[in-house]
Amino acid sequence: MMKPGATVILRNAKIDMFKGSMRLAVDKWGCVEVTEDANFVVKEQNNLSLVEYELVNVLEE
Repeated sequence: MMKPGATVILRNAKIDMFKGSMRLAVDKWGCVEVTEDANFVVKEQNNLSLVEYELVNVLEE
C-alpha cells in the first residue's frame, strides 16, 4: 500500500520520536487508504526524517 509514488490519505496519524528519529504512527482508530494521484511536487531537499533529534526539557522561570 505504501509504495514509492503512491498517494495515500492518513487519518488519526502522528509523528513520534523514536531513538532520535521521526516515525509515522497510525493509532488503532486510524486509517491508511490509497487515493488518486495528488497534484503537487514533494520537496525532497528538506527531508526532516534524516535529521537526528534530541528531546530537551525547558524550564520556565
